[in-house]
Amino acid sequence: MLTFHAADILKSVPVDVAGAGMPDDIVWIDAHSPTDAEVAFLKRAVGAEPPSLDRMMEIESSSRLYRTRDALFATIPLTKHETSGASVTVPLAFVVAPKALVTVRYDEVKSCAPAQVGAMLGDRSIDGPFGVLITILETIVDHIADELERVTAALDANSHAIFADLSSGGGPKTKGGGARATLVKLGQARDFTSHIAESLLSLGRMSSFIVGEAAHALPGEARARFERLDRDVVSLTGHESRLSEKVQFLLDASLGLIGVEQNDIFKILTMVSVVGIPPTLIASMYGMNFKNIPEYDWSWGYQYGLGLIALSAVLPLLWFKWRRWW
Repeated sequence: MLTFHAADILKSVPVDVAGAGMPDDIVWIDAHSPTDAEVAFLKRAVGAEPPSLDRMMEIESSSRLYRTRDALFATIPLTKHETSGASVTVPLAFVVAPKALVTVRYDEVKSCAPAQVGAMLGDRSIDGPFGVLITILETIVDHIADELERVTAALDANSHAIFADLSSGGGPKTKGGGARATLVKLGQARDFTSHIAESLLSLGRMSSFIVGEAAHALPGEARARFERLDRDVVSLTGHESRLSEKVQFLLDASLGLIGVEQNDIFKILTMVSVVGIPPTLIASMYGMNFKNIPEYDWSWGYQYGLGLIALSAVLPLLWFKWRRWW
């Protein structure tokens, strides 16, 4: 599906894709899963064929950033949340042609929502395809910043849950299903930040590529905005690195605390088994059916046996207490 936007605050314009061209005031064409007929129209109207999904999925730099005649091609991976909470990357391609900017995507991308792009374009307008391109890139950076803020808040909540009550002598909130849920959330956060890092890396490379290849066509204001964009990308990259370190720390802390809890459980089980061994030995000894066991003829033999069993159980407990093992 092709959506055409004119320069007037990205007003949507109907265009017949069966025709040979399009109105002169079109500055942005959003191609969502374009068909063969729509690809042919773009090739006729814009003078450049949009990349296929297979080419957009390639990871080498020469497939993501290249030039053909007067058109610049750039592809960046963007992060998307699934309903399960996991994150995946979806490619977004830009075709910067002299007539218009073409964005190619095969999935929903919030950064290409006309309402968001139009709101930013109204405040920071630059004529032509480069103006829309910079606005979309700024929208992507703003969206990434919002996502990193959300991850920061989620990590703070997870950190509080992991280390809750430790300072007051209580136990961490890592028992049972809570530990599994915490590890899943931290794993998803780590996966998400790695996807964000990939997007930021691609944004930085794309910005340098566009400025270098289109130096003669960029106005001064566009250069200044690309420089601000680069600074924002560098800042967000540093923030993402710190978040990744925090996620790794919380993962290590969670696994360490779970290991401590398991050791405590094994210690309790070990003490219980040690306490139970002497009474079992005494009971089994007096349970033998021999006629020459003298305690059988004692008047208080039964009470003697019970007392000996109790004493053999209490002595190990006192020993553990004296050694401060519990």
